[in-house]
Amino acid sequence: MREGDDVDVAEREARAAAAKEVAEWLREQDVVAVATTFVDNSGIARVKCVPLDRLAHLAAWGVGISTSFDRFRFDDWIAADPDGRAPVGDLRIMPDVRRVVPLAAQPGWAWAPADRYDQEGHEHDQCSRLLLQRLVDELAADAISIKAALEIEWVISHEPTDGFDAAIRGPGYGMNRVIDVSDYAVDVLQALSDQGVVVEQFHPEYAPGQLEISVAAESPVERRLGPAVDEVSGE
Repeated sequence: MREGDDVDVAEREARAAAAKEVAEWLREQDVVAVATTFVDNSGIARVKCVPLDRLAHLAAWGVGISTSFDRFRFDDWIAADPDGRAPVGDLRIMPDVRRVVPLAAQPGWAWAPADRYDQEGHEHDQCSRLLLQRLVDELAADAISIKAALEIEWVISHEPTDGFDAAIRGPGYGMNRVIDVSDYAVDVLQALSDQGVVVEQFHPEYAPGQLEISVAAESPVERRLGPAVDEVSGE
């Protein structure tokens, strides 16, 4: 779908048919549930999940999500007037099944990004992914392509509680840190490879327990996540 397109009956039927084929592929990967997410205006990934048998229905008709998420803060407070004049009602979040992928680190689960539409199938004007798709399309019309990449930084601790005890020691960027975390790093890199994520580099960062991964630059919305899915979408 492209800018201005609605989800009509023919589009719903096509999405359901594609989802059924994808579901068969996912079943072969022992997937039993699918999580589909959108990113709200605070940058938080919000999720709805369905059993695998409901994927075709989800792809065609979506699942309800409140319009209030446009006003959610990162701490889950809703930034709205207390007099009840804030928008009410439900939207529909619909997964892009061409981008579905089994989750290597969460056996039994798959994930797909979602777009948001209103109840009649019109694009929601605050859906960030649909906005990004429109921008990609507009620039493509001028022979300009967009690629984006991320640096992901995190810390690891020996403590499973709120207490922090850095799981790696030694100087920033030091090989000693890699040795301390080598088994864990192999698991992380293997899981990302299984997901089809291209890792450009991995290294221990400066702060206690800090690690960093840089991924390859790719299209922000059109990346294909699995060969079986490409076959379903005809790409």
